[in-house]
Formats: sequence, structure tokens, C-alpha cells
Amino acid sequence: MDQGGATSRRLSSGLTIIHLPLAGLNTVSIGLLSGAGARLEAEDEIGSSRILEDWIWRREQKQEDIQDILTDFGANLKTSSNIEWTRHWTTVLCDQFEPVFELFLHDILEFDLCTNTFAASKEYTVTLASKRRLEPNAYVMDVLREKMSGGTTIGRSTAGLVEDMDKLDLPKVQNVYERLYAPNNCVVAVVGGIPKDRMGKLLDEIVEAGDVQNSPVVPQEESPSWQSCVHSIEQEGRLVHLGAALPCVSCSHPDFFAFAVLSQVLGGGDGSRLFESIRQKKGLAYQVRSSLMSFRDTGLLTFYLATGPNFVSWAASAIAGEIKQIRNNGISREEVNAAQNQLLNQMVLRSESTASRMNTLLTASWYPGYPGTLTAMEEAISSVTPKAIQSALMNVAPAAAMGLVTLGPVSASALVLD
Repeated sequence: MDQGGATSRRLSSGLTIIHLPLAGLNTVSIGLLSGAGARLEAEDEIGSSRILEDWIWRREQKQEDIQDILTDFGANLKTSSNIEWTRHWTTVLCDQFEPVFELFLHDILEFDLCTNTFAASKEYTVTLASKRRLEPNAYVMDVLREKMSGGTTIGRSTAGLVEDMDKLDLPKVQNVYERLYAPNNCVVAVVGGIPKDRMGKLLDEIVEAGDVQNSPVVPQEESPSWQSCVHSIEQEGRLVHLGAALPCVSCSHPDFFAFAVLSQVLGGGDGSRLFESIRQKKGLAYQVRSSLMSFRDTGLLTFYLATGPNFVSWAASAIAGEIKQIRNNGISREEVNAAQNQLLNQMVLRSESTASRMNTLLTASWYPGYPGTLTAMEEAISSVTPKAIQSALMNVAPAAAMGLVTLGPVSASALVLD
């Protein structure tokens, strides 16, 4: 992994620490990524990682709350997750770094989960999962991945399913914590105004015990295959929410950035092909977007829009048609340049903060081959050529193998691709 000035150190417990000093800053971001997600759970454990995301930070009321302690240091705790990992992070002033760093690690990796707060965390997480169905774009994408996965673990819900979580008990979730939050399955990144010698001194003082396991826990499936599907979730309403996806590549695949540029060309906002053809020329959708949903071993190029029941088949055909057009006839250098510039501008804006650079290092640690620096990412994006995009499309399934899922007043039988 290209870390651009960052150094890595593996403690005796198996925990890897990545440090990127940035001179002149008075803030520092601390993040921990655990390989904890739905893909890593057994059938009777599904949803445990989402409960843990909340439960780790809950304490008995009579105890001093760790969040209150960290708040005293100015730390605002944040979490995010997908089906392959969970992240916890915070940003604080450099003057408060040492105590926050030690508290942060202790209360994720070493604290005994509070049995008295398990029910509250489970209830909270179930509530979030139930609300997922009220977010049409997210819900449609969850169902789309589930249907295209053919029942494999990569199709599990990002937010978790209420019916799965209802079956979970405290011992099962504790077991998942002990397995997936083991130090050897976690990576910590520290980015900001902490010089190398100060970081080294702190790590020298940390006492780490326990046996080091040889490798982290990773998804057992390798290159799972996707299948085409047409599925409808019928419900009343004025709009139909359409999700579509084409089998794609993993984050570390050589064609990943070719698909990233292609996604920008197709549905990256104003001026993209689908925005122009579906919204600007036809006025059939307010928003049209595409994005990459990539994992350690595979991925999807996804599309989302909301339109009227009478136009959903036309919109789906428009998506398939643009893919077929580029696959067969290629793409212009001008379109590629414009998409690359948009991606680079977005990357620069997102990289202003230490938290963003910290998350980039964590992402690169989890996905072997993914660029770990802004320079490496810029080079990967800038090197994409029109020929590379066409070749990448030729290497995946044709548009006819797309998956389609709708939510709204339309049936699957009404969905016909021209």
C-alpha cells in the first residue's frame, strides 16, 4: 500500500497502527476499522455487527460514560459501516491526543460489553433497520444486491433485517465481538499534527499482550457471481423508484478506476449522459445518479432514479442503452477528461480534513491494492483512457445481464427493456 509518508507498526497484540504526520496542524484524527460486517457473520449471527456499532459505546448509567469523558476532551465520536467493515473515528486537538487515543482503543478493543445495555442497543439498531424501508433509494439498492447475489452473503442487508436481529441474543453478539473485534482484525490510523517521535513514544508505552493470529478475518466468498434479475416491490404512490446494476469489479481490481470514471460519465451529476437524456431532454426524473458499490472481491455499477410508472421501462432501457453504446462504440476523450476533472475536484474537496485522509488510509488497509494517498489516487484517475473504459466494459457482463428492482406502483411483468 502506498502510504505517502505514513508508517505502520504492528503491536504484539496483532493491532496495526498507521501514522501519517502532517506538520503545522493542531488537530489529529484517530480511526479504527474492524473487519466486522454482515458478510463475516454466521447465519444465526446476522445483524450482530450493527448492534455492536452502537453497543460498544454504551455503559451502565451508574458508571462514568466514556462518551462523556471523550466529550470533555472535545472528541465527537462517529461510526459508519457496510457489510464488510465497521469504522469508529474522532478528531481532537493535538494537546488532547494521548489520553483520547488510549481511551478510544481501550473502549473498542478491551472493554467488557455492558450486559445491562444490550437490550437498548438491540432496540435502537432494530429501529434503524426498520426505518431503512422508508428510505426508497437505500431500500431499493439493498433488495437489488440481495436479488443479484443469488442468496450469498454479499447480498445481505447493509442495515440489517429486523427479522434477523429479533433472533439475536447477548451470547451470540458477544461471540461476534470477540471474533471480529480481535486486534489482529483491526487497523488504526492516526492522521494530523502528531510528529513521528511523539507517536513512537506513545506506542512504546502501550502494553499489549496476547497471541497474534496470522491473518485477519476476511469474507470467505471469492469472486461471487452475480445474476440478472427483474424484481418489483409493489406499493401505492406516484413515483417508481428504480435501481439498476451491472456486475463490476472489486476495489483493488486494475479496472476499478476505469469504472469510477465511467460512473461519472453516465450518472455523475449535471452534464452526465443519463442526466442529460432522462432529466434535461425528457424531464422524467429529478435526479439520476450512478455509483460504484465495490467490495474485496467483486462489485456493482449501480444506478438510481425515480420516475412515473409509465416511463420506468423507458428509463431502464436508457441506462442499458448507454452502457451498450460505450461498450460497442467507445467514448470520447473529451467526456473522459471532463469526468476525470470532476472526480479529481471532488477528491480534493473531500481531502481537506484529517478525517478524510485517515479514512483513505483505513480503506487502503482493508482493500489490498487500493491507493492509500491522494497522489496515488490522482495518478490512477488521470491514467484512465477511453480505450481502458471500453475494455473494462468488455470484460464484464453485457447490459442484458443487468439487475432491475422497482419500488412503487408497477409490476415486474411491466418492465421490458427495449
